Amino acid sequence: MLKFVMAKLRRTRKKFSQSETGATAVEFALVAGPFFLVLGVIIETGFVLFAEYTLQSAVQDSGRLIRTGQAQNSGYSVATFKAAICNTVSVLFDCNSKVTVYVNHSAQTFTQLNAMVPSFLTIGPTITNAPFPVTYSCGGPLQPVAVVATYDWYFSMIGMNYLGNIMGNSARRLVGFAIFLNEPYNPTGTC
Repeated sequence: MLKFVMAKLRRTRKKFSQSETGATAVEFALVAGPFFLVLGVIIETGFVLFAEYTLQSAVQDSGRLIRTGQAQNSGYSVATFKAAICNTVSVLFDCNSKVTVYVNHSAQTFTQLNAMVPSFLTIGPTITNAPFPVTYSCGGPLQPVAVVATYDWYFSMIGMNYLGNIMGNSARRLVGFAIFLNEPYNPTGTC
C-alpha cells in the first residue's frame, strides 16, 4: 500500500511541476509589487515637478504686480500678495497655510540683493515648525526686488527620498523665485 501511495504522489508531483496553468498569475504576483511601486514613484515625481513649475509660474505672475507698482499703489499686505500667488497654485496644494512668502528690496544693486536673500531651504518652517520671519518689502520705482515663495511637499510614496531636500529627505521644499527691477511707475502708496 505504501508503494502505491508513493507512486501516486510522484505522479501527482510530476503532473503539477509540468502544469503551466496559473503560471501567469504567479508571475504577475511576483512582478506586481515592484511594478506598481515604480509606477507610483513616476507619477508622484511628475506631480512634484509640475507643482514646482506651477509655483514658479505663480511667483513670476504675482511678482509682476510688484514690478509694475500695482501692489504698492493698491496697498497690498503680505496676505494679499500671498493670495495672488495662491490663486494659481491652490488647485495643487493647501496654499494658505503652507506657502511661505519672502519679498525684499533692501539693496541698491542685484549683487547686493542676491547676497541678502537667504537660501530657499531656510525660507519656510524649520524642523521644529517654527515659522520663518515674515519679510515683505516691495520697494519703490527702479529698485531691485527679490520674491521667493516656498512650499513643503511631503512624499506619499516610499522610495522618494532621492528627491527630498528637507526633513531628513522625507519632503521636498518647492521654490518659486523672481528677481527684477521695479518699473518707473508713479508711486501713490506702499506695501
